[in-house]
Amino acid sequence: MKVIVFGASGLIGDGFLQESLRAGDVQEVVAVGRRPLDQAHPKLRQVVHGDFLDFTAIQGDLAGADVCLWGLGVSSTGMDPADYERITYRYTEAVVQTLRGINPDLTFVYVSGGGTDSSERGRIRWARVKGRTENAVIAAFPNGYALRPGFVLPRHAARSKTTAYRWATTATRPIVPMLRVLRLAPVLVTDTVRVGRAALNLARTGYPRPVLENRDINEAAAASGA
Repeated sequence: MKVIVFGASGLIGDGFLQESLRAGDVQEVVAVGRRPLDQAHPKLRQVVHGDFLDFTAIQGDLAGADVCLWGLGVSSTGMDPADYERITYRYTEAVVQTLRGINPDLTFVYVSGGGTDSSERGRIRWARVKGRTENAVIAAFPNGYALRPGFVLPRHAARSKTTAYRWATTATRPIVPMLRVLRLAPVLVTDTVRVGRAALNLARTGYPRPVLENRDINEAAAASGA
């Protein structure tokens, strides 16, 4: 498979990147970003691109892809609503339209989050915007999926760039063993390895539903057999 990864410098995107590089059935990984990653690998090809509203200039780099893993995202906290919608929805929509024109059968995996509002009518703005983005991905591709992880623990070197999320991850780590005892961990907690493996397994075998909650992500990861 040829895999495209967006947002590889972040927590989720790094999970996508590392698991793609480790997967035996992935021959090439194209990481698209505004700046180069401090990483080299025989499978990895980096594409530096500045305009995330227009991907025309790199269509040749995207051609032949079987999978697109979208891990790019920002927190809505303190952000201008127009900027949040531009990064969350418009960036994703731009690459969706480009890739659909290149390969309509491509598997597109978009990382959303728990609490996303797929009705697009709820009171919480960020949830509506992410719901709109999920819906656009799923409508564009027969193999379009949205992942809604809960707390994502880092299993690779990368850490979340969001201060509040880093604090929450540190604060919740000691209670994860208790959640396992109470059998709540599969519902609330996952990690970057599982998110990456689940996303790749969607391209291999699909899933009965286009939206995967935290428990579904963990089950899809386990089913990968990696």
